[in-house]
Amino acid sequence: MAGSEPQAAQAAVPRYRRGSSRHEVDTSASILLVNVGSTLRGRILDLSLGGCRIRTDDRFPVGIYTRVETEFRLEGLPFRLGGVIQAIYDRNMVGIRFLDLSERKRQQVLDLIGEIERTHPAEVPVEIGAAAKQV
Repeated sequence: MAGSEPQAAQAAVPRYRRGSSRHEVDTSASILLVNVGSTLRGRILDLSLGGCRIRTDDRFPVGIYTRVETEFRLEGLPFRLGGVIQAIYDRNMVGIRFLDLSERKRQQVLDLIGEIERTHPAEVPVEIGAAAKQV
């Protein structure tokens, strides 16, 4: 059957969950819990085009797939990006997946990542989230 060939080819190619590389950063950040209306403060630890990892000052009170907005300032530029909690690493560390980035915001994040690569070429290892609770 010709229809089964693409499935066999797909099975032979390993799939990587992470579509873009993480870049280590360290700056203050806040997470707005959209449905609750409260804000948590913390530090952004790494950034990729697809999301970021944040350590919060206080215990993180909600679960995965919670809608959030993340605010931070890097390289003198303010960012406010919508997303969803994708992973909970421990009581104070979460992974956020950015959602619905406009082309303009996407380009701003790409430009920021380019600047990070130029000034700090070392990357955070991909296997950070081995213990993360993901569905």
